[in-house]
Amino acid sequence: MKSQITTKTGDEGEAVALNGNRYSKAHPLMECVGAVDELRAHTALLRQQLLDSERPDRDELAAFLFWVLHTYFLMGAACSDPERTRPEFRHDEIGADHLHHLEKEQAQLEKGIRLPHAFIVCAGNSLAAQADVTAGVARRFERALVRLRDACSGFEADGMLAYTNRLSDYLYMLARYLEHPDHMAVDYDVLLQQWTGRHGAEP
Repeated sequence: MKSQITTKTGDEGEAVALNGNRYSKAHPLMECVGAVDELRAHTALLRQQLLDSERPDRDELAAFLFWVLHTYFLMGAACSDPERTRPEFRHDEIGADHLHHLEKEQAQLEKGIRLPHAFIVCAGNSLAAQADVTAGVARRFERALVRLRDACSGFEADGMLAYTNRLSDYLYMLARYLEHPDHMAVDYDVLLQQWTGRHGAEP
């Protein structure tokens, strides 16, 4: 039976982008498309973990993440066709409205949360940990987006860059919201105690 997904066209390390051109899978365009797909998968996992939890706000948080997941398809299409050669596949563009919606949701999360005046050393629970992982993947996608913009002079990425930068902020704040009030800040005394406990003196 013929596979529904396997084409064998990428067996030699190349793939066809939305614009119809073939690229090495190491090309910045393919790196960017892959990064947004990875971001989608991690966001989907976070959403499902929320739905599986007992949190009373799980449906509301999951609904917003469902909206975020849809924005990835707009970004993926833009990255796969940076010079807009196939406008029929570009259903919308990430812009001010998407950014405003994201910022509004982040502001809601920040209400009533006072973060410690120190770096967070780790998440306080598994949901927060997955949100932190997703924020890290968002930052990786942002770096890939910058590399694609630098490699393709016709790529208008300002709206996506602002959205992606703010998205990582939102996901980081979501992690802190999900662990509130158990924020685990860096404690350098702990590090010092471990060192002195092993070596009997300060480094």
